[in-house]
Amino acid sequence: MFSVPLGGSARLGPLEVWQAEEFAAHLDRAREHIRPWVGPAFVTDDVDGARATLERYAARQAA
Repeated sequence: MFSVPLGGSARLGPLEVWQAEEFAAHLDRAREHIRPWVGPAFVTDDVDGARATLERYAARQAA
């Protein structure tokens, strides 16, 4: 829906709630690096927290 083509079949778009598991895995890898620049509500420790973060962002975009 809201995405930008990057070339070939690649597209850049917002993360969605169904991507929470992949988002949580990425946060596990990047947590210490991003912590100084993001709030504690963004840096979650598990899939449920990642899902909650993505749900908050989706709700804000829908408002």
